[in-house]
Amino acid sequence: MESNYVFAISNPMSEERIRLPLRISASLKARLAVLAEREHRSLNKQIEFLLERSVSDEEKEYETGNSNRQKSERVKRKKSAVAPPSSLKLRW
Repeated sequence: MESNYVFAISNPMSEERIRLPLRISASLKARLAVLAEREHRSLNKQIEFLLERSVSDEEKEYETGNSNRQKSERVKRKKSAVAPPSSLKLRW
C-alpha cells in the first residue's frame, strides 16, 4: 500500500524544545505521576515518552492500514454495501 504521507523518525533530544500548555484532569495527572515515579522519570519526560510511543505506533498502524480510523472506514463501507437502502425497507 503506497502512502502519500512522510513520517520522520526524530530524536527528541536533538530537537528544539517548545512549551506546550496542556489541560488534563487531576486524576490523569496523578496516574501519570505514578507511572513517572515507577519509571524514574520526571512527569514531563514520562508524558513525552508516552506521546512519542503512541504517535509512533499510530504511524506504523497507518502505514500498514491498521489504524482505528481505517478499520472504522472499512466497517462503514462493508455495512453500507450490505444494508438495503431505506426506501426498500419493508413496512408491515
